[in-house]
Amino acid sequence: MPAYPAMLCSADFFRTTTLMNFVASSKLVFFCGVAAMLASCTSSAPENFGMEAPIARRDDDIGTVGYRTSIGDALDLFVMEDSSFNGQYIVRPSGDIIIPKAGRIQVVNMTLSEVEAAVRQALQVNQLKQATVVADPVRRGAGTGESVSAGLTIYLSGNVATTGRKMVPFVGGGQVTAYQAVMDSGGFTPFANKRKSYVLRRDSGGRTHRIPVNFEKIETGSVADLPLQDGDMLVVPQKLIGL
Repeated sequence: MPAYPAMLCSADFFRTTTLMNFVASSKLVFFCGVAAMLASCTSSAPENFGMEAPIARRDDDIGTVGYRTSIGDALDLFVMEDSSFNGQYIVRPSGDIIIPKAGRIQVVNMTLSEVEAAVRQALQVNQLKQATVVADPVRRGAGTGESVSAGLTIYLSGNVATTGRKMVPFVGGGQVTAYQAVMDSGGFTPFANKRKSYVLRRDSGGRTHRIPVNFEKIETGSVADLPLQDGDMLVVPQKLIGL
């Protein structure tokens, strides 16, 4: 008797078994996928998209207990509602910090809570409906009696020993002056026109003002040295021969 029917039965059985295994595997994959989707949908943990919020300050943080701001201190500010205001700000000789779009804010001799309140009030005037502000000190300035670690960024051009951007430290009462900036850069060159030097300074509206500086009179004490502001450009032109 031929063996063909038995072979056909074996082939049918193989195909049937394979199909059943495939269907079972498909169902398993399907249910696993559904379970994973349900788990992700029911998760209550918010996703973090890389925006790291500042950690709340503790009452026992080292360096903040009894802290009050001084001239030259550098402060980190975080505004939860708008990160464009975040940054490091230095307490200027006038006792304020300058925040773009918000202007000058007096912060000298304040606790961190008072600084946060002052910045919050300034931002809520015309920038934000509500502002949550966190302030923390980065380094001490000249007003602490410790070593000077902060200053103003000044740009020097013309007939001085070292031109370009320079950090001029706060000294004494926290003032940075034009003559001090020149001395910190190495002094004048032989052909510097001390009488017709000037400072270029931008105001809050973006306009540039030219402020004349006569270093010859400053050296003799007949006029006061000019206090500088962060970002000032000090220009010492070359004098004409014989003048």
